[in-house]
Amino acid sequence: MAEEDKKTEELSVIEGQDGSATVDLPEDIMQTDVEESVASQQYDDNQSKSAQNDDQGIDSDVRNAKRERRRAKKELIRKTNQEKDLRLQQLERENAEFRRRDQELRGRMDNIERNVKAEEVTRLEKSIDDANTRLEYAKMKLAEATQNQDGQAMVEAQTLWQDASNQVRELTVMQQQAKRQMQTQRQTQNVQLPDPRVQRMAADWMKRNSWYDPAASDRDSQVAKKMDELLSTQGMDPSDPDYWEELDFRLQKELPHRYNGDNDYDNRDVRRPRNVVASSGREASEAYGGTNRSQFVLSPERVKAMKDAGAWDNPERKARMVKQFIAYDRANGRN
Repeated sequence: MAEEDKKTEELSVIEGQDGSATVDLPEDIMQTDVEESVASQQYDDNQSKSAQNDDQGIDSDVRNAKRERRRAKKELIRKTNQEKDLRLQQLERENAEFRRRDQELRGRMDNIERNVKAEEVTRLEKSIDDANTRLEYAKMKLAEATQNQDGQAMVEAQTLWQDASNQVRELTVMQQQAKRQMQTQRQTQNVQLPDPRVQRMAADWMKRNSWYDPAASDRDSQVAKKMDELLSTQGMDPSDPDYWEELDFRLQKELPHRYNGDNDYDNRDVRRPRNVVASSGREASEAYGGTNRSQFVLSPERVKAMKDAGAWDNPERKARMVKQFIAYDRANGRN
């Protein structure tokens, strides 16, 4: 205990203006106690490193597990998307076959209905001809009755003439209606049903280009609509994805502000500030002018820590903390 007090008394500390402190080390302070502290510190560090290695091994396993889960998730998403694409292609083929059969059936029905209407028009034409014949006959009989001054025959001839005249008028109206219906059928057959693939691709394009107005109420939408019409006249197929890529490619030249993201900021390299770590031990000695190995310089941070801990004014605790700092620096290669 007396020897310890002697060592404590011989420990001289000079504070610097920058908050650091220089400790004059006795010859024997760097021997037994410090070596024991170093050994203890090295043991603790080895234990810590071993624990860190274990933790790193665990962390590596966790990272590998997470990486495997992400890979499996991506693979599942890829397979799911692939299955969706295959299912979509199958549905499109089935839909196309359905449309083909539907159009074929509609064509047959239209042909049947057109033939029925044609036969109806022919029958009405014949009925009109028969009614006109009866009308001419009634006129002839009316003329004979008038010449013979036969009142009864005149009444019968007028009745026949009236019936034939009404029949001709009614049949003519029916014939005109049948002809208009035939004309409407021909016009309907010329109208093609919209392709669902084109409708889907057009909807996707408008979703990506929300600025586009189908009513073309603004200049940009008018340009896009004209370009769409131009591609159609050039023979490009809107059911082909290349059609919409070509449309975007051309519109990028005509409407660059709709495709180039306008950023109000420039992408400058933002460099992270270098971390400033307070030096200690040998680094602190060099930083604060302590080049003598019989001296040990305490950084301002360590001085403050000792004062906050109440060890600065306690010689025994001060010496113990100085030894701990020396041991720590030696254990970490800061001789």
